Amino acid sequence: MTIRDNADVLILGAGFAGSLMALVLQRIGLRPALVEKGKHPRFAIGESSTPIANLVLEELARTYDLPRLLPLTKFGRWQTAYPQLAVGLKRGFTFVKHEPGRPFVPRPDHANELLVAANPEDHLGDTHWFREQFDQFINDEARAAGVAYYDQSEITTLEHLGGWRARGQRLGQEVDVQAPFLVDATGPSGLLPRALGINVAPTSVRTNSWSIYSHFADVAWWRDVLLEQGGTTTDHPYPCDHAALHHVLEDGWIWVLRFNNGITSAGVMYDGERQPQNGVGPEVEWAQLLQRYPSVGRQFARAQPVRPLVRTGRIQRRAQLAAGDDWVMLAHAAYFLDPLLSSGNAHTLLTIQRLGRIFSRHWGGPSLKVELAEYDAALQREIDFVDRLVHGCYRSFRRFELLAPFTMYYFAGAIRAEERRRAILSSDRDEFLSSHEPDFRAVVERGYGRLLELSAAEQAALSATEFERSVALDIAPYNTAGLCDPQKRNMYPFSGTVPAG
Repeated sequence: MTIRDNADVLILGAGFAGSLMALVLQRIGLRPALVEKGKHPRFAIGESSTPIANLVLEELARTYDLPRLLPLTKFGRWQTAYPQLAVGLKRGFTFVKHEPGRPFVPRPDHANELLVAANPEDHLGDTHWFREQFDQFINDEARAAGVAYYDQSEITTLEHLGGWRARGQRLGQEVDVQAPFLVDATGPSGLLPRALGINVAPTSVRTNSWSIYSHFADVAWWRDVLLEQGGTTTDHPYPCDHAALHHVLEDGWIWVLRFNNGITSAGVMYDGERQPQNGVGPEVEWAQLLQRYPSVGRQFARAQPVRPLVRTGRIQRRAQLAAGDDWVMLAHAAYFLDPLLSSGNAHTLLTIQRLGRIFSRHWGGPSLKVELAEYDAALQREIDFVDRLVHGCYRSFRRFELLAPFTMYYFAGAIRAEERRRAILSSDRDEFLSSHEPDFRAVVERGYGRLLELSAAEQAALSATEFERSVALDIAPYNTAGLCDPQKRNMYPFSGTVPAG
């Protein structure tokens, strides 16, 4: 017996993104079919949200009448509505600079720390998504809404002849799904790029990193390690662990994301240009890392992985084309750079929102091809923009006095985009992190160029001071949050307005 289905849109991949895309398409009157290789629940990383991610998710929930998704957009709402779903509280971004072979030494001027608040209180906080539960929740919503769903389906043939046809095996049966349009929401699987012969090698990407990661139990609070070392948290704008915690190393960085179920997501991202893999197992390599950075080792002294450690090769990929006349990739399917700035989930949600508008206005008409071409062009511009931001950070890891001001380009662009959305000023053509604004894009490009020169030259501290001043001047027209203020000593409290709730 063969399982057959004819849909308007075939969606490959049923994580949160594919499932949410299916819900949006269904709400505008199309019939999607979700095809998934695995099954829920399943382990996944890419767990940190941001204010822009939550704003877009809220807009999607309201636009497409998905009220059960609204509580997922703020920590307090989430805890009240869905206490059974594990979640982490994210109040901002925390960066801590470490020196190899030495314990972390707190400084009164916080010159080796950077804390940037993203929200004013816990109830309004952003979140870390425990993906195996978060993805399953969104997928359950799609199934409850009647979306056709075929999990555990191994697609062996993907044909593109006057439409799309996916054929394979599902639990011992043949599966055959056809549709005139295809959305790729698979991440790195590469099924669609292989079918179309699209190059996904990161040849045009500057960021180069690889990773070792897992989920852990019994990870100590960084706050406690900091206090043991004689530091203080009294002038931190939020509890430093309730954040995307970044331990900045000489040749990479470690993420620490805490959930309220006792699990912590953690891993190291190594600079592939400066830190090649040494050939030992990931467990040995992780242990060597904790020994090399003793204060991080102190935080993980009792920690135990709850699943085997994973070691990757170079993680970057980029599709040279992300849309055609009858197919499109969501952001996470089209590329991956690095989790450093928590940009991935927000960017994927933004592309879902764009495609919802495109399909609702142009489905079945000749303008659809035009809009999809512009979708690809905008996404490729955004990838270039984010790549500059992330690569610049990697180049400055050894000099925190350069890294801290360089991140202000990211925060300025993100905050400006958030403010536009809260004020209902954003338009269909707004691009990720305000990168559609020519003047802002130009100052970021100039700042990136200056950063590369300074990081390569290893110049004196005076050059770093001058760089910080130049960044302050660059972002001045966009800086509503008091960024690049030396008097704040790298401690930036939330200064905006957030609607109640």
